Amino acid sequence: MDYIVLGLIVSFCFILIFTRAPLTRLLTGCFRYNISIENEDQGNIRFSRFFLCFFILAVISFFIASHDRLLSPRPFALTGMSKPFVFMAVLGTFCIWVLFKMILLRIIGWTIDSSAFMNFLGRTGQDYCILTGLAFIPFLVLFHILGKPSGNTILLAAAVLSAAGYLIYALRCIRIFLSAGYSLFFWILYLCTFELVPFGVLIHYLAGI
Repeated sequence: MDYIVLGLIVSFCFILIFTRAPLTRLLTGCFRYNISIENEDQGNIRFSRFFLCFFILAVISFFIASHDRLLSPRPFALTGMSKPFVFMAVLGTFCIWVLFKMILLRIIGWTIDSSAFMNFLGRTGQDYCILTGLAFIPFLVLFHILGKPSGNTILLAAAVLSAAGYLIYALRCIRIFLSAGYSLFFWILYLCTFELVPFGVLIHYLAGI
């Protein structure tokens, strides 16, 4: 796993050097709605968002693959795999899910003739994923320095940050829906279809393990 850690460190340095300005705008947009609207017109931010989102998925995949109590015992599909291969499998699963969600949002946007609205929702979710992941990195580094990367405390930190990030994201979605003239019913339907149901399935799967 050492070379994976090295790759993540190099990627983080690349982010600080080359994507600092877009990252600042994306994070600012998570707390200021008008900035998030302006970001939609910034074409250069889209590549930065894609790279940052992939980096955060890689960090989360590394955390899942390296933690001794997660994915233990291993699911049948991961049985016999080393941690680097588990990392690649988890990262691939996340990437497939994100790609599937993007395609589905585009199809729905085309169906209801609101492509810009649905794309905005999808990009907003990516922004809050980036925000939550970056907030988790200091905890991940700290617990590795302390020699406790597989304890319950880091799991608690991950759960609290995920819940806080998701709550802020859900509140932002309310404003997006209301600003577009949709009712709260469609907001609830969106969360249940694209967020809560997949998240519930994941929790049920992990609890079964």
